[in-house]
Amino acid sequence: MDKDGLDAFLRQIRLEERVINPEIQKRMSGAMIHFAADLRFQGQTSQLLRFATHGRFQPTPPHSHDYLEVMYLYDGAVTHHWNRGQATLTRGDFFFIPPGLTHWIDNCGAEDIAVNLILSTDLFDREMTSGRWLADWYAGCCGEDSRPLLLHTGMSAARDTICRMMQEAFDPDGFSGEAVEQLFGVLLVDIRRASKGEQETGQQDVLYRVVRYIESRYRTVTLAEAAAHFGYTPGYLSARMKRELGQSFSEFRQSFCMAQAALLLRESELPVTEVASQSGFTNMTHFYRLFDRAFHQTPADYRTAARGHTEEQGLDKM
Repeated sequence: MDKDGLDAFLRQIRLEERVINPEIQKRMSGAMIHFAADLRFQGQTSQLLRFATHGRFQPTPPHSHDYLEVMYLYDGAVTHHWNRGQATLTRGDFFFIPPGLTHWIDNCGAEDIAVNLILSTDLFDREMTSGRWLADWYAGCCGEDSRPLLLHTGMSAARDTICRMMQEAFDPDGFSGEAVEQLFGVLLVDIRRASKGEQETGQQDVLYRVVRYIESRYRTVTLAEAAAHFGYTPGYLSARMKRELGQSFSEFRQSFCMAQAALLLRESELPVTEVASQSGFTNMTHFYRLFDRAFHQTPADYRTAARGHTEEQGLDKM
């Protein structure tokens, strides 16, 4: 599934959207619905993260859930309500909904396209250190103080990252789960970077310029080079990234390089040695070891499996 295929998939009107759901109509004036996390991941590509398209043409009744949910607005507009307020999402917005918060959603039209990310507690706990902003928000979500978090990202890098994740999730192969989970940490950085104008201080803004610097030079950038560019010592920069982004310099660069390598294996005919080189690796033994750790497969087997899945689905290469 390429970008055009993803766009067509998201815009198509699904069969279940064409029929008025009597259960939803009954629930609009009945008891609140509560969803349990363990029922939402069975049979999914990833046991930690699930994507689901949001239904249109009828409102979503008041409900809550055990898991953290993030709605991404791909296009159009969607209005959420909760006991203490409401918010209208527009294209590029991310809406973090904490566990236990009762909320409901207005009727959506054909062009109001939203996707929900359902996150397991394990994944969220692991990635929450990717930003103090996220930990601070989540820490305040208890009892009557529970509140959602709306962040505007527009047509930023966050859109590219989440679209890559959706391409994996909605047209999965045997390794899509690992790819989606690895990209989730990058997504959180992209979200915060794009929305920094609303909440970031000047000092925090520097850190996200560091991340942008690393991503633009990921093949060759070193900790010493990045630290010198921004006037930090290497030890301070890496420690600060670990504290505020949840990953040290080397961990962040490695995750980004692994995602690039997987993309090249799926979408190009380059030899594995060239894939490694273009992904920032000069030592093949090191590359193979890290790839196996990330995807539990050799690069060659990963590519073969991806091609086999594409042929089975009758899809062209991206």
